[in-house]
Amino acid sequence: MKKFLTSALGLMAMFTGLNAQTAPAVETTPTFGIKFTGFVRNDVYFDSRQVVSARPATQGELLLYPTYMSNDMNGKDLNAASSFSMMAITSRLSGAITGPDAFGAKTSGVLEAEFFGNANGNENVFRLRHAYVKLDWPKTQLGFGQYWHPLFVTDCFPGVINFNTGMPFQPFSRNPQIRLTQKLSKELNLIVAASSQTEAFVSPGSSTNVALGASAANQSFLSNAVIPNLHAQLQYKTPTFLAGAAVDYKSLRPAFSQPSAVGAATNVSSTETVNSMSFEVYTKITTKPVVIKAEYVAGQNLYDHLMIGGYLAYATTAPAVYNITYKPVNVGSAWLEFIGTGKKVIPAIFFGYTQNNGADDGAVAAYTRGITLNKASLDKVVRVAPRIEVVSGKFKYGFELEVTTATYGSTTQTNGKAGGSMSEFTNTRGLFYTSYSF
Repeated sequence: MKKFLTSALGLMAMFTGLNAQTAPAVETTPTFGIKFTGFVRNDVYFDSRQVVSARPATQGELLLYPTYMSNDMNGKDLNAASSFSMMAITSRLSGAITGPDAFGAKTSGVLEAEFFGNANGNENVFRLRHAYVKLDWPKTQLGFGQYWHPLFVTDCFPGVINFNTGMPFQPFSRNPQIRLTQKLSKELNLIVAASSQTEAFVSPGSSTNVALGASAANQSFLSNAVIPNLHAQLQYKTPTFLAGAAVDYKSLRPAFSQPSAVGAATNVSSTETVNSMSFEVYTKITTKPVVIKAEYVAGQNLYDHLMIGGYLAYATTAPAVYNITYKPVNVGSAWLEFIGTGKKVIPAIFFGYTQNNGADDGAVAAYTRGITLNKASLDKVVRVAPRIEVVSGKFKYGFELEVTTATYGSTTQTNGKAGGSMSEFTNTRGLFYTSYSF
């Protein structure tokens, strides 16, 4: 019996080995789907002064600059009051999507959301950040959906701890868009895009749709101009050096009608638009001990990018003619950053500067951020922000000291520039954060 079992096992092993040698190879099918990543982040921060914030309005997470003074009857500045906040609403979930080829191109996409909410008052609500699809051929890429505006260069933006990502010195906006990236050579790319506006990244105009109405911001002012926001950019990129230059064109229609005469209760149609051009240059240099990033923007009407400025309205009177026209406010903005290249401990420092350069004389209304005719307005904003981050696996924490000084004029000239006596107001933000990635 023992000999029989031994012989049977031997025959089975020989058959199995023969079958393994002669069985055909199994073809594997690429796996497509969505891979989720993200992080859980908590911010704890202290401000020495009340601040102007993009959002949330009451907690100042997206800090822009310190407020102007607000004196009581005894001359005490009510805005010289400190504040403290803790928030986890920047925690994020991202999905990287892969799928089969289409039209001879590799396909991919990204779907990303966070708990920041899409407007003041609905913080902690899940909101869309990116919903973007790409088609990649050997030398051409087409992108469709909501993604970073091309003025926000994903290869060269401030790495500050503060969730404001360098506002108001860095153009910051996410937009529905169509984007074409063409490889002109191994290192040189041409990027062209057409975009609209959404959510908080919108331009101001008349809330009544009648010229000179109160300012309100929404996407209709760009939509009603019919022409999308147009962009062109050249980018040179190697593993250790990046440089680029961009031009951006935007047209808004602030109102459908205007008063028929000065102070008239009747209105007539208005097709006036405000057209603006912005220019951007940037560079990134990577060395063994430090990474250096820098950018300069000569911008017009960049309100929708959470920068200072916007545009001014003018009333022109000729024989039997009354007309409202518009001019964009010019803003110059620059930032510089040095980042250590350590793996465990990463020191860095950020410098930012932005200047209100105004528009033409004679304005009668302002559709702007930081500028109010006949009242105090911004002249410039300066920031210095050293930081240090410590990394251990998927967990990291960091501390940043952000010192921002805003110079205000006590009044505003009719060209939108700050005038009168100049005063400086400084906010010091101490920020501690933790982040756990997955």
